[in-house]
Amino acid sequence: MNKLYSFLRRAATGWLLGAAALLSCWPSQASAQTKSAKRGIAYGYHSAADLQALAPGISWWYNWYSKPEAGAASVYTGLGVDYVPMQWGRDLDGAPFTADRLAANIQAGAKYLLGFNEPNFRSQANLTPTQAAALWPTLQEVARRKNLKLVSPAVNYCGDCVSENGTTYYSPTQYLDAFFAACPSCQVDYIAVHTYVCEEQWLRDKIGELKKYGKPIWLTEFSCGDKPQDQITLDVQKRYLTAAVNYLENEPAVFRYA
Repeated sequence: MNKLYSFLRRAATGWLLGAAALLSCWPSQASAQTKSAKRGIAYGYHSAADLQALAPGISWWYNWYSKPEAGAASVYTGLGVDYVPMQWGRDLDGAPFTADRLAANIQAGAKYLLGFNEPNFRSQANLTPTQAAALWPTLQEVARRKNLKLVSPAVNYCGDCVSENGTTYYSPTQYLDAFFAACPSCQVDYIAVHTYVCEEQWLRDKIGELKKYGKPIWLTEFSCGDKPQDQITLDVQKRYLTAAVNYLENEPAVFRYA
C-alpha cells in the first residue's frame, strides 16, 4: 500500500485539476446540469466535503482500495454516488489477499469489483498475465458471495513492463490477450483501461483497440498527461476534457469513465 499511496500523493494535484476543469466546463456544454450515469472520479483521500462538492456531476467513485475512506463512507450513498471497490494487486493491507478478507471490506450496496491496477507495470500491481489469471478465481469467489460484476485488470501502455516466457507486455491488448488465454473460463464482465493521451482522436483509438473483446469498457483513469508538465496548462486540460467527455458520453462501447 505504501507504493500505492505514494503514487496517489504524486498524482492527486494533476487529477484534481483535471476534475475541476471537467466539472467547471461541463455546464456550458449541456442544456442542463444532469448527473451522468457514466461519469465518475478516481483519487484517494476523499472526504465528505469532497463528495458533496463533486456529487452534482458524478455518479460513482473509487480510490484504488476495497473500502471507502471513513470521512466519505457516511455520506456517499445519500448523495447518489456509488462507491466501487478495487483489489489493487496481490496483497491486501500488507498480506496476500483472500476471499474472506476482501469480502469483509466490500460495502453493502456494491455492484462491481474492479480488478488489478496496471498489472503490466512493474511499478504498479506487477503481475504477469499468468499470475493475474491464477489470482482471478479468488475475485470470482468474492463476486459470487457479494453478487458483483467483475471488471478486468486495468491496463495501460507502459515503459517498465512485466515479462513472461520471453514476452514483454507493453500494450493493453497484448496483456489482455495473454490474460484471457491463461484464463479462458474466467468471469470478466467489463474491460478496464487507462490512458493519458492529450488528443481526443488518440483516446478514440485507445478505446477502439478494446472493442474486439465485445465487452463494455470502463476508462478508470484518464486525463492529459503525456506532455511535458509545463505544457499541461488549465486551458489544455479543459480543451481535452471537454472533447473527451463529449466523446465518452456518446460512445456506446464506454460504460463508465473516471
